[in-house]
Amino acid sequence: MPSTTLVCLPADTPPADAASAVAARLAAVELAATSLVRHFRASTRWRRSALLLPQHGTAAGGPLCRLELDAMRADAHRFYWHRWQLWQSAVKGTPTARPFWMFVDRHRANPGRYDLERARADYLAQPRLAAMRVFNALPHRPFGLPTSHLEALQLGADAYSHLGWLSAVPGQSLLCPDGALLGSGGDRLDVRLSFLEQANGCLTLLDAKDVLVAAVTEPWRRP
Repeated sequence: MPSTTLVCLPADTPPADAASAVAARLAAVELAATSLVRHFRASTRWRRSALLLPQHGTAAGGPLCRLELDAMRADAHRFYWHRWQLWQSAVKGTPTARPFWMFVDRHRANPGRYDLERARADYLAQPRLAAMRVFNALPHRPFGLPTSHLEALQLGADAYSHLGWLSAVPGQSLLCPDGALLGSGGDRLDVRLSFLEQANGCLTLLDAKDVLVAAVTEPWRRP
């Protein structure tokens, strides 16, 4: 499935060469860039030539000092906090639910006696999941409650808001300057947190003039 991958490029990479540099770096880890994506907030009123695909306060990349990463993180923190408040109201009175991966693990341990269809049914039968699905079916809801966020939502408002801050920039994967590819590994929270910890750590080590580019990627297909 296509996903958003951030690619770190050297500070001296000309904007005109960024797309080809991204493609070459991704090919080395067997990923193909299908397009660049306006993933970042950025000031597009001046020095637009330093940015990739600048449009209406967004860009697909550019020097780190031109990308408004702190604003992206603050917005995500605020949005996650509001979503948690709405979630708390929607699931009030329901017991804590188990995430889907626990049911999948049970299926994998004994697929003959516990098939995947039953695992899905047992997961969705939990009252808290049902409450979230009822809310998501409402036509005039302000925004949805992702069932894949169940584990994180159950951590509480502060932890979930901090997760929003951590998730705002990295995308689904990050190609570091040393060629290491960090991936989010799906919806399991412990795996996701490990990725976010490593990815944000990598981003903090970048120089202000280093170039960061967001691309839509998919597994590279050999001819």
